[in-house]
Amino acid sequence: MRAPPPVEFTSVLGCAWGAALALLVGATVAVPLAWILPYLAAYSGGGQPGVLGDPFVQSLIAVGATMALAAAVFWQNHRRSAAGERTLRWDGQDWVLAGDASGRIDQHGDAELTLDLGPWMLVRFLPHAAGPTAWLPLTASGDPARWAALRGALWNWRAGRGDARA
Repeated sequence: MRAPPPVEFTSVLGCAWGAALALLVGATVAVPLAWILPYLAAYSGGGQPGVLGDPFVQSLIAVGATMALAAAVFWQNHRRSAAGERTLRWDGQDWVLAGDASGRIDQHGDAELTLDLGPWMLVRFLPHAAGPTAWLPLTASGDPARWAALRGALWNWRAGRGDARA
């Protein structure tokens, strides 16, 4: 069997990915806040529930905190998205995570397809040398012409001793 053809693909955090991440972070704050607000309403104010005892006010506080945190996370991710670009390259024999202008060097390693949702994939890159694992969100909208070749390479490559799928 032949190896998949060489392909190169750049991982960029898209707007949809940033929005989903921001809402997830916001929800992780909203749920505990929504649970604690009735407790605070019942035990603060000497038995008088006050304004905080109103479920509508509690909902407004939880939703407001969620939206504020989600907006902050989305803004932060959007600001860092250009710096977070990484290029994953399959040369026909080995996976390479390309270096960048910030001083990162090329790393050889294994690429593991962790999640495949069709037009969106999450790939874990495990370097052969000591170094941190890189998580790469990849979207078909990033480069539709190379998307099929990338998917073929991720699904069909055969690695040696450092295989991430072992």
